[in-house]
Amino acid sequence: MLEPSLLNETTEILSNNFTADELDKIGGMILPGYCSRKISGEANHITLSSGRTAGILVDHLNTKQKTFDLIKLMIELDDSMLNGKSVEVKGLEAYLNKLSRSGIVYDFNKRKLNHSKKDIENLVNWGSLKDGKYYLFSIMSIDITGNSALVRKYGASKMEKVYYHLRTFLERKVYEYEGRIWNFAGDGGLIAFTFRGHEERAVLCAMDIQSSMNVFNLKPELPISDKIVLRAGLDCGKFRFSLDTGHIVADTINYAAHLEKLGTEPGEISISSRIRKDLNKRICAHFPDKTEFEGTSAYSTRFCK
Repeated sequence: MLEPSLLNETTEILSNNFTADELDKIGGMILPGYCSRKISGEANHITLSSGRTAGILVDHLNTKQKTFDLIKLMIELDDSMLNGKSVEVKGLEAYLNKLSRSGIVYDFNKRKLNHSKKDIENLVNWGSLKDGKYYLFSIMSIDITGNSALVRKYGASKMEKVYYHLRTFLERKVYEYEGRIWNFAGDGGLIAFTFRGHEERAVLCAMDIQSSMNVFNLKPELPISDKIVLRAGLDCGKFRFSLDTGHIVADTINYAAHLEKLGTEPGEISISSRIRKDLNKRICAHFPDKTEFEGTSAYSTRFCK
């Protein structure tokens, strides 16, 4: 059974996306003969709103322990047909993200809704995004500057220990800002953010990471004496999601990676004009250095000298 706040969220998303007649149809797909009017006891001349009908449906199925069946059906109706009409369930991803935070995750491959036994922060789709669908993302490309020289100086074995501690450090920071590490190849990788406010969360995460590097470099478990210095490049845009994140191809990812590797100095963060336009003035003030990179304005800030 769902907690009351999630039942309310379920009622709201159904009410916002389906008419009263469609909601009765959905109820009948789970419980044959379902009729919201009969269940509510309302007279035939009373018109039930979609909000009232959604509430009746959710409450009734919850008492019958059929709430998961309802959520699963709603997910599967997205991008399909109902009563001869194409269905797009608006707000579905944000709703599924709220479910995943409570430990309830829909497995798009197995088409099952489960109490997740995985750590939610390890789900590259936040337990919400559908394979093959387009979403808005902010992407951070980040890596260690001068990594090749460090490997030559200290050897691969010691640097592997550094990579392990760096990844652990980044995972904690990224999860605080609701991001996900999509790819990580030892000395760096790609970090993704989505849902409302993803641009600001991505930039604040990058700033938090860079601001904390002096503390990271004091860790006694690091087997090298040189400081680890990072650089980060960020861009945002809409592209097709894949659960196999290593094979996602997108201009946004390419630009972030190029900006980080070719347009960012050690210790700096660079952001595209696309991501900057959605930041508040206080954050923008920290990115005073403007340059042109691959035909787009980019802005940078320095944390490490």
